[in-house]
Amino acid sequence: MFRRGHPDDRRGEGQRERLLHAPLHLRLRRETAPYHQTLEKRLHLLEPGLSLHRYRLVLQSFYGFYAAVEDELPRLVATTPSLGFPLRSHAELLERDLVALGLSRSDIAALPRCANLPRLCQTEHLAGCLYVLEGACLGGQVIARALRDRLPVTDKRGLSFFVGDGTMTGERWQLVLAWLENLARSGACADEIVASARETFCSLRSWVELMGATG
Repeated sequence: MFRRGHPDDRRGEGQRERLLHAPLHLRLRRETAPYHQTLEKRLHLLEPGLSLHRYRLVLQSFYGFYAAVEDELPRLVATTPSLGFPLRSHAELLERDLVALGLSRSDIAALPRCANLPRLCQTEHLAGCLYVLEGACLGGQVIARALRDRLPVTDKRGLSFFVGDGTMTGERWQLVLAWLENLARSGACADEIVASARETFCSLRSWVELMGATG
């Protein structure tokens, strides 16, 4: 099982060492990739057979997670060096989509909210969490393009969450990455930020599975 002293092992150790000294966003991308890919596969949002019912179920589960997480973020932002970008309420976008898909405001208010959230106690936790939430907006552009062709939804009716900032998404993402790198240079613990990003993915995955939103 474990090949002590094998050349591939030493090469792997060198790669891990280089990764530890790489820019923070590269570490985050590399070390969270398996979590991201697993969640994406479980949701099946790009499957040709995706139904409107299942799409609505995914959005409902996302709302229960994002609304709960975003309630906690302002407290952390208040004690964190300036973000350089405004917080984005993804829960509001999800609410807009759910209304477009037939739910009432009271239906949405009654949706279950995730209680098993990732740790949100310090700046590193905020950074890891925002990396996941903001990074999802990039993939959202791809998902939105696919859903336009498969479901009776439009950018303003049912796709607000995935469309997000539209053509400005890339520019906002660069601001997020710059903030993350500044945190690392200022002494924030990169290991804690990476761990928090992984926790966020795991928390979201557990929640959508609990809510029956995975295929």
